[in-house]
Amino acid sequence: MTSPTDLEEKRVPVTTIAADAPASPTAAPADSVAQLRNARRLVEQEFAADQPLTRAALHLIDCATDIVARLPEGDLDTAREALGSARAAVVSATYAVGSVHSRTQLARKGARTAPEAGQA
Repeated sequence: MTSPTDLEEKRVPVTTIAADAPASPTAAPADSVAQLRNARRLVEQEFAADQPLTRAALHLIDCATDIVARLPEGDLDTAREALGSARAAVVSATYAVGSVHSRTQLARKGARTAPEAGQA
């Protein structure tokens, strides 16, 4: 069994975009939008865009960017659009999970049938 001290020793420092940015509660929405755009650029650079989870992550970032850009308006229409964006992001993430699950199942099935094919 793993003890809490074992887990602490295995921790790996994670660099995030937020770690590079000053923590200012009064940051303008434009600053937040710029950070989200930077996050999107970094995801595009680091991960294959043809992967479902990458596409879902990019969609989530796009939705967050749209919502944050409209925060100053703060009216009912903006709130409704934010809800629509959130729903679209959930659909995108759900599709990505299903796609990854299907690929995993196919890979497992292929791994099981490959040894059987060699025995025939």
